[in-house]
Amino acid sequence: LLVIGLDGATWDVLMPLVEGGGLRVLGWLVRGGSWGVLESVVPPVTGGAWLSMATGKNPGKTGVIDFLNRRDASYKLHPVSSRDFKGCSFWDYLSAAGRRVGIFNYPMLFPPYEINGFMVSGIGVFPEGEITYPPSLKRELDEVSGGYEIHLEYNQGKYDDLDLFMRDLDRFMGKFERVVGYLVRDKEWDLLFLVFSMTDWVQHIMWRHVDEGHPMYDPDSSPKYKQRFVEFWRRVDGVIGELVETAGENTVTFIVSDHGFGINDQTFNLAKWLEVKGYLTRRRGALKGRIKRLAYRVAVRLARTPLRRVFSPKTRRKIANVLRARVEVEIDFERSKAYCLGHTAPFGAVYINARSLEEREEVKERVISDLRNISEDVGRKVSVEVYEPREMYHGERNAFLPDIIFTVNDWRCTVVEDFNRPLFEERPLSARHTGTHRPNGIFLAYGPGIRRGFKIRRVSIYDVAPTILHMFGLPIPGDMDGRVLMDIFEEGSDFARRKPRRVSPG
Repeated sequence: LLVIGLDGATWDVLMPLVEGGGLRVLGWLVRGGSWGVLESVVPPVTGGAWLSMATGKNPGKTGVIDFLNRRDASYKLHPVSSRDFKGCSFWDYLSAAGRRVGIFNYPMLFPPYEINGFMVSGIGVFPEGEITYPPSLKRELDEVSGGYEIHLEYNQGKYDDLDLFMRDLDRFMGKFERVVGYLVRDKEWDLLFLVFSMTDWVQHIMWRHVDEGHPMYDPDSSPKYKQRFVEFWRRVDGVIGELVETAGENTVTFIVSDHGFGINDQTFNLAKWLEVKGYLTRRRGALKGRIKRLAYRVAVRLARTPLRRVFSPKTRRKIANVLRARVEVEIDFERSKAYCLGHTAPFGAVYINARSLEEREEVKERVISDLRNISEDVGRKVSVEVYEPREMYHGERNAFLPDIIFTVNDWRCTVVEDFNRPLFEERPLSARHTGTHRPNGIFLAYGPGIRRGFKIRRVSIYDVAPTILHMFGLPIPGDMDGRVLMDIFEEGSDFARRKPRRVSPG
């Protein structure tokens, strides 16, 4: 099984290109396989979505909805790491069953750990950290690519020059193509999962040129960049074709994404709103937090220069941890009824402070009511969708999730947490963040034993892990929330004849 992850891919972009003949490989796979819209988690954020795909578990069990998440009852957020994946991802079960597994460029899977095969970390790594298992694989990747690169920091200010971004992306893609070709062709594997993260970056930075309804769309320059956007997807399409061909006719191919994509042209400031509404109280002496944030920004810039070599990697991480001051350093939690903790866009997350269950429910209902009426606060008509994750999800880590998650204007308005920004702005998060996430991802299956030309009615991100285990003849741990996608299998195939089997996770 070859699984190709396209971060942020959506049929809203891909299907018009398929129907127009621009993506020949993807069109061939759609016509010859089973495909449909993949429902992501709420909120549809990379950190939580890829983890739920790997484990088949909802955020109430993983405790993860974002890149940064609570691990206990404190007011601190922690980054997702391989500790959240290890022991419960589908590749761990395959590895334990003696299957050769390759996991490449999987987001937040850092540090890599021992499996029966190989593992290469994706975004979310420390620059000088070990990124491969076995460690010797890093040298191979460097030799194949001419110096392996994990990611391209598309949100750097220099990439206001979009031509520069496209040139650097072209270089990055060349290295990536050589590496994935090498892994498919020269490594032994029963399952290989490859993630293309650049599909997400391109859509964040280029959406204003793709969507003519975007307020930053420029009729003079945008058509040129839209064409380059199409050419980028054609290049990805060509790489997919080469990988499928190299893998061979006896290989089943999955193509999946963690979430979809759409316009971002507004921002709403949750931290300021909570303060204005009287739910959140700031610390006296909050100036200290602002100074730390300024120092952190300076340190980040210095870290991109040769001066970083003055300090060891371990020392640099310690400095970053000391200076990294998010919004929570300015909040007086004892005097706040509701607060935010510094989650990432595009969603809002509110936590409730209360002495009793009755008080918690009273404050929560009041916050929800006020959120649904924020049009009065921002002075323009907006729509708000409210979710209660502790009701939506279930599991041993459910209590660490926010009390309220909300989205503004159907995800097109990113939610920031910064006391220094306006309450509401009719502009995107930045000129390099003009598109943002949506819940509608993609799923496609192609190959022997897969139904041809079949559109699946419903696919959840939780379904990927149990379906993979079933295809390899393994039982499904009972704590996985997804189902086996039996409807994608060709009648009479081994996959279809075999009945899914659930067992205790132990």
